Amino acid sequence: MEVKFNDCEICGYNKWDAQFSGKIRDGAVGNFSNDESVILRCSKCGVERLNESCCKDADLYTGKKYRQLLSQPTTAKGFLNKYDSLQLRNLKAIWPDSVRGKTVADIGCAAGSFLDHISGLTKEVIAVEPCSDYHYSLINRGYSVYSYVNDAAGDWRGKVDYAFSFSVIEHISNPRLFLEEIGGMLSNNGKLLVSTPNRKDILMELAGDDYKRFFYRTVHRWYFDRKSFGYCADKAGFEVTRSICVHRFGLSNAMKWLRDSKPDENTPLPYLDDEVLDNFWKGYLESHGVGDYLYFELKRKE
Repeated sequence: MEVKFNDCEICGYNKWDAQFSGKIRDGAVGNFSNDESVILRCSKCGVERLNESCCKDADLYTGKKYRQLLSQPTTAKGFLNKYDSLQLRNLKAIWPDSVRGKTVADIGCAAGSFLDHISGLTKEVIAVEPCSDYHYSLINRGYSVYSYVNDAAGDWRGKVDYAFSFSVIEHISNPRLFLEEIGGMLSNNGKLLVSTPNRKDILMELAGDDYKRFFYRTVHRWYFDRKSFGYCADKAGFEVTRSICVHRFGLSNAMKWLRDSKPDENTPLPYLDDEVLDNFWKGYLESHGVGDYLYFELKRKE
């Protein structure tokens, strides 16, 4: 399948190298796209991109359709019940910093689970979320609510001490512009913490095309590793002050992929359901930068 790509939105170059072609994950685990997709890598900045004709339109995120596609709760209450317990990972990524007394913004906050965990310490809280279904709940909890960064920029330009954007940048149309827009909201010493899936996840090597069909997905336009994200951040006027690699799954999950070509689904293999073993496995992968997720702390270049 031959697909023509336009100039790279990050670096402006137009030389792409093929990485994968075929049907990819479409929403919930086990669902795959009807059409063949193509993933190419920019030969200059190193980012990987899904061909645009297979990407989801931005209006997917303005209502219930995105969560329905993923078979996730569509109400604010349902979202909070599902995701409150997962915020510890994001909170750990902030350490050793503090949000006490700071003006913070969460870009792509969904129903605001992360904000609920930090709002008691903060001075002001800005919730940026395109899904209007969550706005009523966010407003009732005292947050300043906007659909997009540009909507918030007029009120908060240069005033945000700490911005967060978890698992968002891989979805949007132009990651460089996205970072630039957030940068305009930051105060002189403001920071931005971004997370995104790690293209160098160890299972991309160990489990081959079966895992790639699972890793690449129609809702993710962009795929980063540390180097390509650092390039994007630099072009957007940031420097990376800290990066963290995280692995979220135990050894049993990897063994299931190698044996069955599918994820663990909460049924660990015999003798592999061990916290000590999993902690070693996760720590080893994280220390080598091949865990499944990346966090980047950014500040604007002087």
